[in-house]
Amino acid sequence: SPEEDDALRDYMQRHGNTGSWITLPNKAGLKRCGKSCRLRWLNYLRPDIRHGGFTDEEDTIIYSLYSQLGSK
Repeated sequence: SPEEDDALRDYMQRHGNTGSWITLPNKAGLKRCGKSCRLRWLNYLRPDIRHGGFTDEEDTIIYSLYSQLGSK
């Protein structure tokens, strides 16, 4: 839920990626398992993940590589 995402973000901003993912849900007040929190953080919530479409430069690179390599 958005509330759980906010709680996980807040906890990670305050404490960083230290300690055990197994104990994190209790410390952050979440009703999830540690694995679920870890996957959510790594795949969706990390601040360095860029959401959205490709830039024009990335589109050009993809098109160029596809033209050279095909859809292997």
